[in-house]
Amino acid sequence: MTQIVIGIDPGAMGAIAVHRVGSGRVTCHDMPTVEVRGRRHVSPQLLAGVFACGERGGVVAVLEHVQGVQGTGATSAFSFGRSFGLVEGLLAGLGVPTQLVRPQVWTRDLGVSRDKGAHRAAACQLWPQDAAAFARVKDDGRADAALMVAWWLKAACQNGGNR
Repeated sequence: MTQIVIGIDPGAMGAIAVHRVGSGRVTCHDMPTVEVRGRRHVSPQLLAGVFACGERGGVVAVLEHVQGVQGTGATSAFSFGRSFGLVEGLLAGLGVPTQLVRPQVWTRDLGVSRDKGAHRAAACQLWPQDAAAFARVKDDGRADAALMVAWWLKAACQNGGNR
């Protein structure tokens, strides 16, 4: 039985949302990064600390299955891909079952437009006690991570809890 659901927006400007099932709350963390030669990179050491949720059993991660954006420079595309692979590899190394989901799928299933402001508004509506976590424009990564948690919970509910 799943006790903790972790939603992850994997970019360096992304975020992680942790939800204990039944709590009605979501705790958000900005993606832990370090600066290397003037660029932000996801820190595997700091990220492992965020994923240390205590009990190993009953944890599932929902990782946004991203792809390159047309027109993006090679350096940016490589950095984004590196971040995704680092998160995916760390989850595998920790033995955390991971559900990959394309952004088009979770946004469609939750009825959310592509607008990042709409993501923040939807997260505030779904997690009203934690709305302060989505208050700033730059909190769109937190909102996306929290919405992926909501997507997983909705899908699990529709499948009779067999997710």
